[in-house]
Amino acid sequence: MKITRRQLRRLINEIRIKPGGDMDPEYYEKLLGMVKTGDEAYITQADELASMAGHDGDSFSQDLKRYDQVSIMGEVGEFAHYLTDKHIEILMNIVGKDLRYGLYSWAGVGFELADGLGGAIGKSITPDDFYEMKYRIAAKKKDITDDDIDDHEGMDTGIAAAHKLAQAIMSLSRKTTVSMNTIEDVGIGEGRSEGGLRMDRSYDTGGFDFYYPEYEKLYKTGKLVITRN
Repeated sequence: MKITRRQLRRLINEIRIKPGGDMDPEYYEKLLGMVKTGDEAYITQADELASMAGHDGDSFSQDLKRYDQVSIMGEVGEFAHYLTDKHIEILMNIVGKDLRYGLYSWAGVGFELADGLGGAIGKSITPDDFYEMKYRIAAKKKDITDDDIDDHEGMDTGIAAAHKLAQAIMSLSRKTTVSMNTIEDVGIGEGRSEGGLRMDRSYDTGGFDFYYPEYEKLYKTGKLVITRN
């Protein structure tokens, strides 16, 4: 579903109730599962069953998709119209998840799904995905060229876009862990010798100098967790 700037503003300002209305919660979960299969036959069937079960919209599946898009607009609304549908879907899929942020050698930075302690369990936002989103945000264009990338690579605009995107992803996650050994490499901050290690292997608030106040805010609210490994 394409999003224009006008539609984006309307979506951000609209107060939404999650699709389903007074539908029985167990039945709702079954229909939700059908939609999440991605199978067109199941999605069509779910739309038909939802209408009979009390959903008052035209399309249960499309209303779900629209609701999910609205749920991320508070964090990415500033630059969502520069991203492709694929990128928006990637961001919707990490909402409320535990992530791990890291630097993957020559490939660049990316995010992985993580277990509760921050250990990686699978790719979520690959370095290639992050790269594509970053330069669209920097160029303020959905359709970018090699010239656009050259204009922003290594420049303040490209660096600012990378941090803006990383901070938005962290805000959308339940929490994002970053290794103490990585925070300086990815431009989050640097450790101080007086910082102490908590029982959960994260560091106390006296342990860092953050390069940007946005990361410090994420840290204080528990969205950003810095670990020893």
